[in-house]
Amino acid sequence: MGRLLADLLDRVIERRTGRRYRAYLAEFREMERWSREKLDAWRWERLRALLDHAWRTVPYWKEVFDRLGARPEDFRSLDHLRLLPPMTKQLIEERGDDLVSTAPSRGPVSLKSTGGSTGRNTWFRIDRETHDRRRAAGRLTEEWDGVFPGTRTAILWGASLETSPSRAARLYDRLTGRFFFSAYGIDEDDIRRWFDRLERFRPEVISSYPSILLHAARLAGKKRCRRLGVRLIYTSAEALYPPVREELEDLFGAPVRNRYASREFGVIASDCPAGEGLHVMDMRLIVEVGESPLLEGPGELLVTDLDNWPMPFIRYRIEDVGVPLDGPCPCGRPWGRLASVEGRSLDVIVTPEGKAFGGTFFTIVFRPFDRAIRQFQVVQDRPDRIRVKLVPGETWSPDRKVEILSVLREKLGSRMILDVEEVPEIPPLPSGKRRFVVSEIDPSRPGAGVP
Repeated sequence: MGRLLADLLDRVIERRTGRRYRAYLAEFREMERWSREKLDAWRWERLRALLDHAWRTVPYWKEVFDRLGARPEDFRSLDHLRLLPPMTKQLIEERGDDLVSTAPSRGPVSLKSTGGSTGRNTWFRIDRETHDRRRAAGRLTEEWDGVFPGTRTAILWGASLETSPSRAARLYDRLTGRFFFSAYGIDEDDIRRWFDRLERFRPEVISSYPSILLHAARLAGKKRCRRLGVRLIYTSAEALYPPVREELEDLFGAPVRNRYASREFGVIASDCPAGEGLHVMDMRLIVEVGESPLLEGPGELLVTDLDNWPMPFIRYRIEDVGVPLDGPCPCGRPWGRLASVEGRSLDVIVTPEGKAFGGTFFTIVFRPFDRAIRQFQVVQDRPDRIRVKLVPGETWSPDRKVEILSVLREKLGSRMILDVEEVPEIPPLPSGKRRFVVSEIDPSRPGAGVP
């Protein structure tokens, strides 16, 4: 009944507002049967149109092309995209108006912002068509798991509650089985109230930051988690490390799907239920893995949005790092894949020798000490030093500290200074997110990995 009502509401909304996300969803379903060659040809035409639009109507991109002595027609393949300089958050802050198209918009344009984990807002523009296409892409990935509008879904989140939703939005969520729980500044009493309401709501699906959901689930305990009867968990907005996935799946008795998304682009990549890794939303985006200043390890991700013409994002440095995955997926879809998203580029530790270690490394290192360590955070404040903050657990002792230092010295090298600090707690960000690994080193600075 919920799915039928949701479908009816979508039809009414489309008819009255001109929204087109259902049409784009049908288009994307058809594209799943395309060959990779046909998909790349289609993407190339979309990219050429975007570059031509940017050159003709966006002051900054016209400057870039003029400086290169090139025109969009000089670009002959997707590989030529690498000739353009990356777009950055700093560039948006400094040249914001020059990045906006002077052409008439294709419909209503919204002003959005993203702060990510930086604590600094970056403002950008998006039109309704782009929003509808990203919404369709998100729905497509949910269909892979048999999740449709009308599926009872509990969303434990922060970003969606930055501003109060409209009365119409709240009514739509209620009628289509979506329930939001705020993740801002929660304590143990809030978590108990969460689970009281979750038991009444009986969600089939939970969507959340992985860190805050794990924190809440540990407090609630496996028995109460499993009593909810959840069949699927989506995590997003943070890197999902293997030990976290495993523990969540054990607590809830349900599979966990990783969704890599951002405010700038919506869903960028999502776990494939039938294969390995995350499928990139190639029907909307071009995601490059590379241009990383790191000497070893995963590559920095640069994203080009093929849809957003009011403010073209071309080779945008999203400040995340990922690992590509080559070869076709067993599911048969033509989309490219990422083996993993390791986290923010500023959440990667680089040793003086230039070796890079993402959050996965540290979660594995600390896994044998799970009873001795309740929480940890690794902070690199100098190229040759890291500080390890630990909240002691029930079996913590000086011997454990010696063991941890020994393992870290072996892996990180003798030139890395290690400071281990025992702390009573590691507070989350205001949104509820928790950062396991924090680098205060600018990875773009020459010699960043060398003291």
